[in-house]
Amino acid sequence: MKKLILATTVAALGTCNAYAQSSVTLYGRIAAGIDYVNNVATSNGGSAHNLRFGSNQYGYSWFGLQGNEDLGAGLHAVFKLESLFTTGTGEIPPNTIWTRDAYVGLSHDSYGSIWFGRAMALTDETGWYIDPFGEQATGIGNFAYGRAYGPRPNVVTYNSPKWGGFSFRVQDGFGNTAGNFQAGRQFSTSFAYTLASFSAYGVYEEIRDANGKFSDLYAASREYMIGGTYLLGGFKLYGGYQLLASDADTVTTSFNPYGATRSQQEWVGASYQATPALAFQAAWFHGTVNHGGGTGNLGVLGTTYNLSKRTFVYLTVGAMFNGTNAAFPVETGDSPPLTGHNQQGGYFGIMHYF
Repeated sequence: MKKLILATTVAALGTCNAYAQSSVTLYGRIAAGIDYVNNVATSNGGSAHNLRFGSNQYGYSWFGLQGNEDLGAGLHAVFKLESLFTTGTGEIPPNTIWTRDAYVGLSHDSYGSIWFGRAMALTDETGWYIDPFGEQATGIGNFAYGRAYGPRPNVVTYNSPKWGGFSFRVQDGFGNTAGNFQAGRQFSTSFAYTLASFSAYGVYEEIRDANGKFSDLYAASREYMIGGTYLLGGFKLYGGYQLLASDADTVTTSFNPYGATRSQQEWVGASYQATPALAFQAAWFHGTVNHGGGTGNLGVLGTTYNLSKRTFVYLTVGAMFNGTNAAFPVETGDSPPLTGHNQQGGYFGIMHYF
C-alpha cells in the first residue's frame, strides 16, 4: 500500500510536468495528542476509564495533491486527490488510497465549477461552518453519530460562484445499480450567505440504502441542517439546528436500538479571539430521539494557542449528560457509556499544517 501511494504521487507530479499544468500543490496536516474518556461501557456490563493516544479527536490528519491548469478565457482544469490517515499508527483506511477526495473537473471564473468523482459531503462542509468546534470528535457529530461527516462516492458536484455574498452547491451521487436507479443514491444541495458580520448556511442531503429506501437513521436517511454565525468584536457567535429522518422501513442498529425514525439537535456556542495567538471556545448541544431513544445534553469548552502560522496546540473537554434511555458518547461514535449514564472526556495535542 505504501509503495502504491508513493507511485501514485510520483506519477501525478510527473504528469503535471509533462502536460505543463499551471500549478500542483502538495499539502496536508498532522494532528496528535493524548485523549481521556471515563465511564466507557465494558463487555461485562460495567464501566471503565480510558487514557489513550489521541490521533483524530481534534480532526483527522490528511495529505493531498491539488492541481489547476489555466485553459484560457477564465476556464481551468482542476483535480484533487486527498487521503486521511491516523498518526498513532500511520495507517490509512483499508482498501482505499484517496479516502477524502478523488475528482477532476472544470472551473470558470464567472460560472463556477463542476467536479466528477469522490468528494467531501456538502453536509460535512456546512457542519464545519456552524459548529463552534469545527467538527471535532466532540461537537455536532455526537447526537448524529457523524451522519454529516466524510466523503461521498460516485458524485457530480457543482459549485456556484458567489453573487453578492450568496452561493450554492449541488451534489448528485450514483448508486451504479442496474434496474434500480435509486439504490445507493445520494443527493444534496447547500447554500451560504454572508452580509457584513452575519453568515447563514443550510444543507439538505438524502442517502438511500441498497434497496433505494431510507432504512437507517444514521446511515441511510434524510438530513436537514441550518445555522449561522455572527461576528461581534473578538467574539464569534454560533447557532444551529439539525434533523435526521428515516422511513417506516428503519432497522435497529447498535446506534439505534429502538428503531427511531427521527433525531434532532440544537446548539449555541461562541468563540473568543483573546489575542492573535490565543482563542477560546464554548458550546451547548441538545439532542432528542423519538421512539424512546432518549435525550442528551453536551457541554464543551476548548482553547487553542498558535505557535506559528502553521502550528498550534489545542485542548478540548466535554461532558455528556444522558437521559434514561440514551447512551450518547462524549466523542462521536466512540466508546459509549452504559445506557442512562453520563460521560466526560477531553483531549489535548498539537496540529501542524504543511
